[in-house]
Amino acid sequence: MSDYDDEEINERRDFDKILKDETIKSLNEQLNDSALKSSSRIMILLLLAGARKMSSMQLRALTGLGKGSLENHLNKLETSGYVRITNEKSIGARGIPRQMVEITEKGLSACRDLVKSISSLTLWHRQL
Repeated sequence: MSDYDDEEINERRDFDKILKDETIKSLNEQLNDSALKSSSRIMILLLLAGARKMSSMQLRALTGLGKGSLENHLNKLETSGYVRITNEKSIGARGIPRQMVEITEKGLSACRDLVKSISSLTLWHRQL
């Protein structure tokens, strides 16, 4: 048997470990949620997990998304129950309502689980 065959066997063994690992299965299940299939929506959840509530203008500034794109992402997150969108009267001369976005308990839980899986994946990768 050549060195190349041994290397192939080791790579196959490592790949089999990856397929069986619960971290990979968990992460795959989480990312199968249609609301979490977008890096922009994941970023929005991460931002809201830290702040709990932000205006859509703040989210646009932090994510770099346009108004229409952000609205689409927020609608998907709201439909999935991850965020709650409300209109609040702003303080000032105009009193124009501003859209506020708040993470729900479901969204916070999904965000924590995702971060936990990614952290576990990093620790797992070091073991290979």
